[in-house]
Amino acid sequence: MATDNESIVHYRGERYVVDDGEVLLDALLRRGANAAHSCGKGSCHTCVLRLESGEVSHDKPIDAALLDSGHVLPCVARIRGEVRLAPPELERLSIGAEILSRRELGGGVFEIGLAPLKAMEYSGGQHVQVVREDGLSRSYSIASLPDDDFLFRIHVRRVAGGAMSEWLCDRAAIGGRVNLFAPQGECRYRCDMSGRSLLLLATGSGAGAMRAVARDALASGHRGAIVLYHGVRDARDLYLHDALVDLAREHASFRYVPCLSGAHAADWPDPVFAGRVTAAAFGPGTDLASTEVFLCGLPAMVEDARCLAVGAGALRSRIHADPFDPGGLVTPRDSEKIARIAADPALWEALEQGPRLKRVLETFYERVYVDERLSPFFEGLPREAVIDKQYAFLADLFSGKREYFGMKPYNAHHWMVISDDLFDYRESLFEWALRRHDVPEPMIRRWAALHERFRAEIVKPVARGLVIDGKEQPLRTHQVDRLDIDSVCDGCGEEIPAGRPVRYQFRLGTLHCEHCAGLAVA
Repeated sequence: MATDNESIVHYRGERYVVDDGEVLLDALLRRGANAAHSCGKGSCHTCVLRLESGEVSHDKPIDAALLDSGHVLPCVARIRGEVRLAPPELERLSIGAEILSRRELGGGVFEIGLAPLKAMEYSGGQHVQVVREDGLSRSYSIASLPDDDFLFRIHVRRVAGGAMSEWLCDRAAIGGRVNLFAPQGECRYRCDMSGRSLLLLATGSGAGAMRAVARDALASGHRGAIVLYHGVRDARDLYLHDALVDLAREHASFRYVPCLSGAHAADWPDPVFAGRVTAAAFGPGTDLASTEVFLCGLPAMVEDARCLAVGAGALRSRIHADPFDPGGLVTPRDSEKIARIAADPALWEALEQGPRLKRVLETFYERVYVDERLSPFFEGLPREAVIDKQYAFLADLFSGKREYFGMKPYNAHHWMVISDDLFDYRESLFEWALRRHDVPEPMIRRWAALHERFRAEIVKPVARGLVIDGKEQPLRTHQVDRLDIDSVCDGCGEEIPAGRPVRYQFRLGTLHCEHCAGLAVA
C-alpha cells in the first residue's frame, strides 16, 4: 500500500517505490529496474511501456496513437497511488493484412500484393513494416498508388538466406496473413512540390517506390521537371526499364536514366549511363537549391547521395530518403570515413584558422542548452567541455593536422537514440549559427556535407554500447558496488559512508545510496 508521500509501481514482478512528484523513469532507474531509456525528456520514445492499470499523467503532450494503444512515456510521466506497467506491445498499433498476389518482375524482384483488413492511408514511396506471425519484421517501400486498386504493392528482392525476402517471394501462402504498421516516411509526393524539379535516385528494387512517386506527381499535375535515375550493376536488374521508358514517352516532363556500374554497360542496346547512379545525378556544378530530392535503395547509396545533395545546396527539408532496411544494427564506419576526409584549407581559412569556429560553436551550444528537444541530451555536461571537444574534432578535420584522439562520432553518441528528424533539426540550428557569423554559403554547404557523412553513426533506433578496438561492448546501464571513500547521494543528498552499497547509473552519472536505490529492500 502506498503512503501519502509515495506511490508504487509494479513492473516485471517487482515492486518499486516512487517518491511524491518523482518522474517515473527516474524512480525505476534508481531502484535498478531493467527499463530502456535514452534522452530522458520524451524526444526518442525509447522508454515506452504499457500501462496495465492505474493513472499516469505526462509533463508534455504525447502522441495520441501511443496513448490510445495503452502506452506511456515514463521519462515524462508521473503517478499517484498504485500503477502496473508491462513491456510495450506495439503490435496493438498494427493492422492485419492478407497476401493476395505475387509475381516475379525480373532481376530477382517480386511484386507482392497486400490487402489491409481495415482502411489504411498511404502514399506511393512511403514504407510499411511487414510483420510475420513469428514476429520477424522488415520494412518495404510501397510501389503503387491508392487509386490503382483496393490493395497495395511492395517490391521485394529475393536475397539468398534472407529470412523475410525468401519467405515472401517463395513460401508465403496466398491468402495468408501478416501484420502491418501504418505507412511512414516522407518519401512521397506532396502538392506543394509542384513548382520545383524532382530528382529521384534508386538502386535495385527502390525503383518501384521512385516510379510510384513520379506517377503520383504526374497524376497531380506537377509543373516541374522530373528525372529518375535507376542504378544497378547488371542490366538484368533494370526490372522496370520498359515501364519507365513508356512513362517517359507519355510525359515530356519526365526523364528516365538507367545507370549500369558493371562491366557490360556498353552491351545494353538503349542509352545508358556507365557508372554509379550518384555520379550520373551529381555532376560538377550541380545546384539543387530549388529541387526536391528522393532517395531509395542501398544504405551506402542513400548516404553518399545525401552528402552530395547537401553539398549541392539541397535543403534538408527537401531530401526525402528511404534506405533499405538492413535487418539489423549498422556497423559504425566513422574511423574509415575520417581517414578519407581531406583537409579543407579554404574552409579553415574562412574560419580564421580557429577563432571563428570557436565563436560558431559558442553560439550554437548556447542555443542547444536551452532547446527543448536537444538540451536533454546534454544534461549534466559542462557546456565549455562540449564546445572544446567539438572544436578539437572539427579543427582536426578542416586543418588536416590529425591530432585529435577523442571519441569519434559513434562513441560520442552511442547511448543517444536520435531520429533522422532530430538529426535534421540539430543541423538546421547549426546552419543558423554559421550564418549568424557570416560564414560564406559555399563553405556552409561543404561543412554541412561533412556533418551529413556521419548521419549513419549518430542516427539509430536504440542505445548501443561503445566500440573499442573494432568490437561493440555490452551497453552498461548501472552497477551495484561498495564505495572505497565517503560520498554523497544524488537522490537524498545524505552522506554515504565508505563501504556502504550504492547504485551507479553510467549514462546519467548519478550515485544513489542503498535506501534511494532500494538495495536495503532487495
